[in-house]
Amino acid sequence: MKQIYILIVFLMFLVIFSSCNSKYSTQVVAVDRIDTSGIYFSYTYLEKNYTGHFGLNEIAEDFSTSDSLKIKIEKDQPDRYEFISVVKRVWKTENAIVSTVKNNESGVYSYHDVDQKPLFADADNEFENDSLIFDYVKRQSNSSNEFTKVRVYILINETGKVTLKNAMTNNKDELVSIKKIVEKFPDFTPAINNNENVTVSYLIEIPIAK
Repeated sequence: MKQIYILIVFLMFLVIFSSCNSKYSTQVVAVDRIDTSGIYFSYTYLEKNYTGHFGLNEIAEDFSTSDSLKIKIEKDQPDRYEFISVVKRVWKTENAIVSTVKNNESGVYSYHDVDQKPLFADADNEFENDSLIFDYVKRQSNSSNEFTKVRVYILINETGKVTLKNAMTNNKDELVSIKKIVEKFPDFTPAINNNENVTVSYLIEIPIAK
């Protein structure tokens, strides 16, 4: 008899839990843009489009515009949502020209491992770096709006000067274009670690005209 009672209680708990859990839907959404006021994204629920926004202080994890956000949406009020986690973009590496191994013994730090990240020209914080770099490169191009994105590792030294470390493409024309673009980059505000300016390796996306 006691076992039957325990079973009934357990089943009631499952029903209640399922009922509560079914009030929400989870989605992985792309980041539309990042600026000083926060992170903006859009999503679709039941064929209706919504836009969302989180303040920069609401997400403690490192992320960039190429990453996504996992959110929880209220089914009865789809315009209400909660942050769950950052979903890191997985980069394919089959086109990498040079090994991207980085370590502190060589005096080069990972972009995400320093106390204060480098800042691109006009950036107020590190969350603006990716979008500002991308927009800067597009403005420098006089070609059509059709472009392909190429992942590039750049080195930003102790004075903020930028050099190309490697580009993940086997296309020689793209590589030539990337070298010219990086050579014209304005200086960054240098990265700081342990109260000293340091060199960092930074993975970015560069738009190359098709």
